[in-house]
Amino acid sequence: MNTRAHSLRSIFIVVVATLTMATGMSTANAAPKNKPNVLVLFVENKGLAKVDSNEQGIDHGDLFHRELAIAKRINGPVIGVSYSQAEVISHHAPTNIDVRRVLIQNVLPKGKMFILGVTEIDLGSVPAPGWTDIYAIVGGTGSYAGARGTLKLELLADGVTYKSTATYTLN
Repeated sequence: MNTRAHSLRSIFIVVVATLTMATGMSTANAAPKNKPNVLVLFVENKGLAKVDSNEQGIDHGDLFHRELAIAKRINGPVIGVSYSQAEVISHHAPTNIDVRRVLIQNVLPKGKMFILGVTEIDLGSVPAPGWTDIYAIVGGTGSYAGARGTLKLELLADGVTYKSTATYTLN
């Protein structure tokens, strides 16, 4: 290699290194974002308790507590438990719709996943087959530490089993 080509190559390497350091870029930062994880589970309702605030019918503050068994397939072995609470936070009288704040904690073998959302449903009712909703995954522990994403729930035809699809990344 002649001296001129060698000098140009050296200058090019120095310029690229300088620009990389100045912009904060590195090969590690240039990699694509984490590919989302998708976890499909089936959760079977094992119990529903309604906690009434002593008002006639369904009203603000009424709670719906659920305990659900988690499996990797319908009627499969139980691998975890899901606890949920829905609290009536508003009633839209013209459409006769409850607005409920929903908190879900999934306790799984490798950690816990925490979910938060709002659902709208007919006044005083519980979900019927075909019902779906999407909630935010707001964190977790263990293998789910830093989880962020969405959880889609769909109540299957049997009326007690939900298909639970979590799509998330770990931050």
